[in-house]
Amino acid sequence: MRLQLSLALLISACVNTPETDDDLASALEQENGGFETTDEAPMFAMEDTYADTAIEADTVVADPMETDATIASMESAPNADVLDIMMLWGQLPPDPDATAVRDWSGELRVSRGGMYVRRRLGFEEVTDRVLPRESRDAIRFDSRTRPFADGLALRVVEDPARAAEPLLMTYTPNSGEVRELDLAQLRDEHRLSIDAGDGNRVIAVATRRNDTCQHGFIRGRWHKVAPNASRYLGLVANPRGEVVGHIRGIAGHRRNGDAVMFGKFISRDGGFVGLVKGTYENGELHARWIDRGGDHGQINGVYFEGGPNPRSGGFLARWAETSCDAQP
Repeated sequence: MRLQLSLALLISACVNTPETDDDLASALEQENGGFETTDEAPMFAMEDTYADTAIEADTVVADPMETDATIASMESAPNADVLDIMMLWGQLPPDPDATAVRDWSGELRVSRGGMYVRRRLGFEEVTDRVLPRESRDAIRFDSRTRPFADGLALRVVEDPARAAEPLLMTYTPNSGEVRELDLAQLRDEHRLSIDAGDGNRVIAVATRRNDTCQHGFIRGRWHKVAPNASRYLGLVANPRGEVVGHIRGIAGHRRNGDAVMFGKFISRDGGFVGLVKGTYENGELHARWIDRGGDHGQINGVYFEGGPNPRSGGFLARWAETSCDAQP
C-alpha cells in the first residue's frame, strides 16, 4: 500500500479537474466525478494553488506531558480509551475580510485522565502560545483569531480506573463562559461543532487509537465557485497531526438535486491512494475512501461553505480504514 503514516500524505484531485462551470456540472454527474486511479506528480504540481489558500500552518509542540509517567501508565492500560483529537476555533467559515479580533485564550480540561499537545495549528508567534504545562489534565493557551482559525492536535488518555464516570472536556476562556464537550459523543460520532457566536465556532474531530489501521485527519478550504458547486482542497494528517498529504476535489448538486462530493488523494510522492465519493449537507460530510481494490475506508467531518475567495470556507474531517471501526 502506498500510504504510510510515517510519510506526508496528500489528498488531491486529478490535474484535469473541470475548470468551467459547465465542466464541473458535467463532472458531478459522473460516477467518480471524473477522477481516476492514476499516479500523479507530487502535489499535482499545484504548490502555488495550495499556497494561495493560506491553510493554517502547523507547528510541533514538545509537551512534557507526553512522557509523564502517570499518563504513560494509563495509556498502556489495555482497556483505556485513547482519543486523538484535532480542534479548531475561530471564524468558520474563514472570512478573509473580517476585522474583529476574538480572544480565545483560556483553558481546556478533561474530567478524568490526562492529555498532551502534539501540534499547534494556525498559532501566530507574536500573540499565540501553549502555556507551560502545570497539570496533566489541563492545557492553558493564548490564542487570538480574526479572519481564520487556530487549533490543536492533541491526545486525550482516560483514566481507566474511573471509566464509569463521564469523559468530558471543558473549555473555559479567560472571559469566563464555560463550554462543555462530550468526548464520548465525539468518540462515537467522530465530529462536533459548537456555535460561539458572531461567525465563530469550535469544531473537533476524533479517532480512537488503533495501531493496526490507517487513520488521521483532513482539514482545508471549501469555497463556492458556482451557484450549486464548490471546490475543496486541504491537508491530510496522521493521528499525531503531522501533515502527510493534500486533498483536492469538487462538490455540488446534481441535476436530480443530490448533493455529492468527489475527489482524489495521493501520497507525498504522488502515488495514488484513493478516491473520495460521498455526500454533504447541513454542515456535515460523509464519504467513502475507494482504492484500486474497491471500498477501503471512510471520511466523516464538518464543512463550512465559503464564497468565491479560495481562502474562504473550510472543513475538518476524520479519515480511517474501515477496519478502524471494528475495534471494541
